[in-house]
Amino acid sequence: MSEMDRLHKEMSRWMDELRRQAFGFTGATNQWQPPLNAYRLADRFVICVDIAGVDKKAISVKAESRRLYLAGVRPPPEPGCPADAPRQTLAMEIDYGPFERVLELPEPVDPERVTAQYREGLLWITLPLERQIINVTPISEEAS
Repeated sequence: MSEMDRLHKEMSRWMDELRRQAFGFTGATNQWQPPLNAYRLADRFVICVDIAGVDKKAISVKAESRRLYLAGVRPPPEPGCPADAPRQTLAMEIDYGPFERVLELPEPVDPERVTAQYREGLLWITLPLERQIINVTPISEEAS
C-alpha cells in the first residue's frame, strides 16, 4: 500500500467518525435536549431545566398524569456585529434551535395544578402529585 493510499484511508476513517459523532449528537429530529434536575418531594415533583437565553414566550410546558412535555426554541448566541463583518468561530458548544424533552413520571400528577417559573435562565416546574382519595369503610361493631 502506498503512502498516498494509507493517507486516503486514514482521512476516510476520520470523516466517517466525524459523521457518526455529528449524527449521534443532533439526532434524527435535529432537536437538542436541555439538561435538567428532577426532585421528588413529599407531595410533588420539582423539575429544574437549564434553558438560558430562551425567551419565556418561546417555551411550551404541557403536563399529563404521568408525562411532562417541554419544548421551545433558543436563538443562536452570536456576537452583535454587522453581517458583512469578518468573523471566525473558535468554538460552538452552546446548543440552539428547537428543543424538546419528554419526561415519564413515576407517579401520577395533577395536570391542572402544574406551575412553572422562569428565572435567571432556569425553568422551575412544580408538578403536584395527584390527590389520592381513600375510601374507608367503617368497621361496624356487632353486638356480641
